[in-house]
Amino acid sequence: MTGLYEHELEVAERAARAAGEVIAAHYANGAIEVITKPDASPVTAADKAASATITEILRAAFPHDAILDEELPDDGARLGAERVWIVDPLDGTRDFVARTGQFSVHVGLAVGGAAVVGVMYQPVADALYAARQGGGAWRNGKRIRVAGTRELCELRIGTSRQLSDQRLVQFLAEAGLDGQVVAMGASTKHAAIAAGELDLTINLLPGEFDWDTCAPEVVIREAGGRMTDADGAPFRYNQREVRHRRGSIASNGPCHDQLVERLRGYL
Repeated sequence: MTGLYEHELEVAERAARAAGEVIAAHYANGAIEVITKPDASPVTAADKAASATITEILRAAFPHDAILDEELPDDGARLGAERVWIVDPLDGTRDFVARTGQFSVHVGLAVGGAAVVGVMYQPVADALYAARQGGGAWRNGKRIRVAGTRELCELRIGTSRQLSDQRLVQFLAEAGLDGQVVAMGASTKHAAIAAGELDLTINLLPGEFDWDTCAPEVVIREAGGRMTDADGAPFRYNQREVRHRRGSIASNGPCHDQLVERLRGYL
């Protein structure tokens, strides 16, 4: 008997790996042309080519599903769909440009507004993180679980290399957590939480979108962790507003509610 969303996960894995091959080819070329989008975020030919690869695979396998892709125009037609693929072809474009190696492909599926399938693929590390609702979380075919850290003072915290959110800097300092920070690129922090290598990452800025969290949420949740907005509310996907204006918290779980409460004064 086929498990719930098993076929969807297989297709998502194939799409993510194919996009990763495209990105790796661009990465190997060395010269990267960067275009600044209207929202001031960068985009490269690798983002665009990866998007085209993923879209082709998803549309061939699921022609009736909608797609929300960071690099494609959003005409709103997806709002009438029960199933929508939520894609970030290259999460961490700045890390791609800076050649840190810490960037990922995101392919997620939301059904009825809930994230049910998630794949994150890191081309440089050749690390595929995959999960489907009720099926556990896996890295390159091996089961992964979040760490069991239960004390706030022991949490390992992932932050961006260029931490520009002064409210988060203030919170970490006042909570005595600034000495436990590990700087990492883009969603590699989320993957590390799912694998038990980090315990927490916090974003208080309104700069994340559905495609930043959909795939990571499924992997973290199936690994035993939690991911919510900074108010502790669950994410609902495929809404008219795709920006997460109340930030996000991803954790291994035990301190999640305590962190939400302590962050209230910093939002």
